[in-house]
Amino acid sequence: MPNHSEIGKFQRWLQSELAESYKIEDPAERSRRMLQIEIAIAESIRYSELVNLIGDSIASPFVEREQPVRPPSNDEIKPIASEAGECPNCGAPKSGDIDFCTVCGEY
Repeated sequence: MPNHSEIGKFQRWLQSELAESYKIEDPAERSRRMLQIEIAIAESIRYSELVNLIGDSIASPFVEREQPVRPPSNDEIKPIASEAGECPNCGAPKSGDIDFCTVCGEY
């Protein structure tokens, strides 16, 4: 969950932007900007209330691990060799490194 002080900082910044919007000379632009900021303030208050309501009941989705999930490997990646031949369905030559025909898609 985000830090509550960060939400408060964001709300204060929005309030300062609202105060600055009174300086906009064009009435339509001033009204549009004020509405945008007021909606953003309302949403940040709503979000803050939800965070307080939920509290720590939901674990963070981010997990920190001491070691990587998959250890790095210096092994060379080699294709799996299989016998190449002809597709039994269409007769096209099959590649030895895949299990299906690239022409007709038959296994």
